[in-house]
This record gives sequence, structure tokens and C-alpha cells, in this order.
Amino acid sequence: MTSKIQRILSAATVEYIHNNHVSFQQVKALNAIGSCRTKNMGTHSLSCSCGHMKTINNSCGNRHCPVCGSFKKELWVMKQQESLLPSHYFHLVFTLPDTLNSFIYFNQKELYSLMYQAASKTLLELSADKFGVTPGFTLVLHTWGQNLGYHPHLHCILAGGGLSLDQTHFKTFKKKFFIHIKILSALFKGKFLHGFKELLTQGSLYSPNNLQDTLTSFLDDLYSKDWVVFSRPVFKCAAHVIKYLARYTHRVAISDHRIISVTDTQVSFNYLDNRDGKKKSLTLSQEEFVHRFLMHILPHKFVKIRHYGFLSNRFRSEKVALCRKLIARQKGVKLIFPKLPDKLTLLEALIGKENLCCPKCGRYFTYNHEVCLT
Repeated sequence: MTSKIQRILSAATVEYIHNNHVSFQQVKALNAIGSCRTKNMGTHSLSCSCGHMKTINNSCGNRHCPVCGSFKKELWVMKQQESLLPSHYFHLVFTLPDTLNSFIYFNQKELYSLMYQAASKTLLELSADKFGVTPGFTLVLHTWGQNLGYHPHLHCILAGGGLSLDQTHFKTFKKKFFIHIKILSALFKGKFLHGFKELLTQGSLYSPNNLQDTLTSFLDDLYSKDWVVFSRPVFKCAAHVIKYLARYTHRVAISDHRIISVTDTQVSFNYLDNRDGKKKSLTLSQEEFVHRFLMHILPHKFVKIRHYGFLSNRFRSEKVALCRKLIARQKGVKLIFPKLPDKLTLLEALIGKENLCCPKCGRYFTYNHEVCLT
């Protein structure tokens, strides 16, 4: 059974590509999502020792697909649990003025990367200068608002403490407050615009809307604006962080449960209006819905989830183990962490044991690695 979004994209793909300029990655995503778990994607077979066989349509594996990827997401979330500390966590959001949206959309790889650089340097420098520690945090890129509009921003999950620069103790931050958002906003703005001007000077950016002749006033306007870094409610414990990671890190721009109705020409869906906090509905033409969905297709091989500080991939296991050891010593307790489930247990919880076992004898199926293309 196909999803609502899959049916919408499949029905409108050919006409949309014919009438609009579409990038290779967008075409690739449309084709993958439209074919996901259908015979167009090919099949593979599962067999049982009793002789029973089962044929399954392949998933597309595209990260923008609303249909597949649940198991990969759960494996990733389980992996992140190995790095969590017995601490509160801050949830920060780094946003940009909407006047930059066109620049960012036409220079996605360069300016998305600059967002990560500016946000990470801001947190690393302030943590070192004000607290004398190396923090641990994760940045996740989202490019959409609730109405599917283009709104690039970074979500940051920051551990409620940091490893001292001499690595002899773990310093805990105040539970209600990290650093004033005005300080975060000002430093983030300065670092982003410094990098932005460098890219412009190098000729590395495409200037949309014929802004080349008015770049000086455009930059002056950006410097004069108040940039916003805001703080969401603090995660009180690691369990809340796991819940957040499971729900939001791998999500796509819109999911099926928000779709109200679909006709041959229109799509209606629910959205939360952040201006007044009320739930509303929005009706778009199919072409506009596809257009808004495609705005959130990321560049090829772009890494949207990145770890910094003592969570950096190079030495994460070593630094996290040290942080846990220091926390246990400082609190005078022995830290106990729950045992994580194995892959089979996770898969059974996700899709049900009945889908993994033969209906005749009850034994587990064997995956034959035989792919049949139709």
C-alpha cells in the first residue's frame, strides 16, 4: 500500500518535470519515492527451510522518502544512546533572516555548510571562553516550516555540561540557562556574515535576483537586523533526548498524518501556525505542493546531522567514556546504563515478528540476496 505523499508525487511527477526546471537530485528523489516498495524498484525473496517463499518489493532507500528508512533511523537512534550522558540537555535553534533564503536556496551546499561552521564555532568558542570546557553537541539541519515553505535552520542538542580543557573534570552548566541568546545570536551573526562575505569575494556564490549591484546595501541590511537564536524547553534527562532524536532527526518535510485530502488538482494538509500557536489547514495545487516538497531535497551526499566537541566522531567513544567516568567520580555513584536491544529485537518491534517468520512453520525466513528487476 502506497502512502498519500507517494501517490501525490507519482501523479504529478511527469507534468511537473515537463513544466519546471528540476535538478538532478530532485528528479532522482521523485523517481525513487514514486517507485518505493513497488515492482518498479524490483523485488527480493525470503525463503524458509520448509519450502515456503515470500516475495517483497524493494524500498528505495532515499533519505527524503516518507515511506522507508524507519529501521535505519532506529539503528541510528540506538547508536546515539551509547553517547548520552546522565545530564540535562539544551535545545537551541539557529535561524537566519528570510532575506537570505534565495541566496541559500541557490547555493545550498556552500551556505548550509557555512551555517554549521558558524553555529559550531559559536558554541565551541563561548564554552571555552566562559566555562573553560569543551562542549558536546549535535546539529541537525531542517529546511522547512510547517506550511512547507523554505525556512533553513539548525536544531542543536547540547549536553548540559562540558569536559574541562585539561580533561580532569566535567563541569555542569546551569539547568535553566546556558548562555544568553543575545550573545549567541550576535556571535552567530558575525561568524556567518564573515564567512558569507569571504565566499562572495571568492566568487563562490551565485547571486540571485540581480543582487550583484546592490550587495553592499544588502550586507548592511543583514548586519542591521537582529538575528534570532532561541532556546526550546530543556530536556531534563537523556530519555527525553532519545525521544526527540527518534521523532525529528530523520523526518522529511511532511508526513502522511498531516494530509487531510487529495483531489486530482489539489492537496490539503494541517500545519501549526507558529505566530499564534493554532492548528490550521492549507490547500495547495498539486504543482505547488510538489514544488514546496522539492525545495527540501538536500544536495548529493550532504551530511545533515553533525557532531562536535567531545561528541566528534574521531574520538567520541573515548571522550564520552571519560566524561562518564568523571561524572561518576564527582557524584560518588556508579553509573548504570540499560542494555541496548540487538538488531533482531529492534526489527521485530518495528515491523512485527509475524512479518519475519514463515506463516506455515513459524521459523524465521532467510534472506536470499536475490534481487529480481522487473
